Amino acid sequence: MDRLLQRAEKTYGRFERGQLPHPPEDLLQAVGRLLDLTTDEYTTMWVHARGHRPVQPLASEVGTTVPANWQDACDGQKHMMYVTDSAWRVLAYNSAFADMFAERRVPRNTARWMLLTEEARRTLLDWQTAWAPSVAAPVRTAFAENPDNEALKELDNDLRQDPIVGPIYTQGQDASIAPDGVDRRLHHPLHGPGLAKMVASAPFSAPGARAVIVIFEPDSDGQRSDLPHPP
Repeated sequence: MDRLLQRAEKTYGRFERGQLPHPPEDLLQAVGRLLDLTTDEYTTMWVHARGHRPVQPLASEVGTTVPANWQDACDGQKHMMYVTDSAWRVLAYNSAFADMFAERRVPRNTARWMLLTEEARRTLLDWQTAWAPSVAAPVRTAFAENPDNEALKELDNDLRQDPIVGPIYTQGQDASIAPDGVDRRLHHPLHGPGLAKMVASAPFSAPGARAVIVIFEPDSDGQRSDLPHPP
């Protein structure tokens, strides 16, 4: 094992017996790849070896998919619900969420839509002071944690280059990590202006992924029930 891990003699034996205090991260990564550990096995090893979960997944593809049951969960939710991966790419969503967008075209990436499109800047009320800073913060954090993630690297570059959101992204001080328990105002295409109450969770099978439920409450004087439901 030591030869395969390119380590000094007896290193793996000491690690396996718990005699290697605070083993280095590169050793844990090497052991995980050599033994082809699952995400749960790799996480358990880190927790016992270093007292916390791994900062980065063992494989780059981890977190890019979720079990099909998450689509079933979205379909069974009456409120808007969607699931994204660690780079905010949409993995699952329900019909109520599709209603949020022009011609019900759900974006491939929610962070890109919220931060870089004119549609979002019209739909998300108080975009510059409320939505943009709170969305930019977790993107910055995710990229800092996973600088080798190509999707996050591309998103980071595009946000920095954008003349409108660039200053918010690079200079913002918002410390938001996830939209759990956050209330924001938006203008729903079907129901007009109102309050979006967000509840967020994290699928255990996909590190970095997030599942978000948006509970929308239209303003009492802004509801637009006269509009037909899109096909």
